[in-house]
Amino acid sequence: MRIKNLKEVLSQYEKVSIIGHDNIDVDAFLSGILLSKLLEFLEIKNEFIILEEVKENDTYKIIQELFEINMKEYVNEKEDTNRKLLIEDHYETKHSGEVIACIDHHPNDGEKKYPFLYSRIACSTSYMVYELMQEAGYKISNIEAKMIIASMMIDTVSFRSGKTVEKEVIEAKKLAEQYGINYEELEKYCLCLTPIDEYSVNEIINNGHKYYQYNGNKVKSSYIQIYGRIDRETIIRWISAIKHSIKVESIKMWVFIIFECKTEKTYEYRITKSKVELIESKGILSRGTNIMPKIEKLFS
Repeated sequence: MRIKNLKEVLSQYEKVSIIGHDNIDVDAFLSGILLSKLLEFLEIKNEFIILEEVKENDTYKIIQELFEINMKEYVNEKEDTNRKLLIEDHYETKHSGEVIACIDHHPNDGEKKYPFLYSRIACSTSYMVYELMQEAGYKISNIEAKMIIASMMIDTVSFRSGKTVEKEVIEAKKLAEQYGINYEELEKYCLCLTPIDEYSVNEIINNGHKYYQYNGNKVKSSYIQIYGRIDRETIIRWISAIKHSIKVESIKMWVFIIFECKTEKTYEYRITKSKVELIESKGILSRGTNIMPKIEKLFS
């Protein structure tokens, strides 16, 4: 059983530090909360921490509105080489410490040699934590059920993206019914459209950004979710801002993704100093599952 292996690995250490990826999103945050509760149940001393400044962005507002949690209370920016890290919702980290476990729903071609590893395509990391909770005999609460469902919805654009696992959608509906959660209302909320009319150009091009290192090449990705097309002049303005940032940040490629939820299309802009390539796809693709693995292969 996975839960037995997890407990065997983690119980060797005095304390485990749970961390999500930088520029933390809803799934990474809620997965950390849920994992911390699971480890407490398993009698493993732990902490869930955020190793960066928390900005009052969409993720901050969603966590506050849905769960009345202040993310800033989990911030601990101090690096510590002695930390034993359980990394979730990502498969590598730049932060100091020893990675002893990884739970991630973004499988890739890279070799990962951690004492405990649970990695597969799933709607969210939070759902994978829920699976571990079930194995451990942990009885989730109403609010924890809502955390699991919300994470699944937000990470799949309310089950519209290419990484949606249909059997997990069925489980989400069952959970909603069991715990009296308004499924349709939550589904609409979790579309999480980017408020581009309220954002500056810099906020738009950096929305949901992540950094990647592929064979020494620094690659950055960001995305927006909208309902309806954007005019060409606006796109040109955004690309111009990205090209300027590429020079400032010494980035090899910037992958800017537009998820258009009205017609369910994905527009992927691969931007370098000298070139802009647009790839249009039907459906809402997954950045971690459908897009960035192809970018990684370009630099292999």
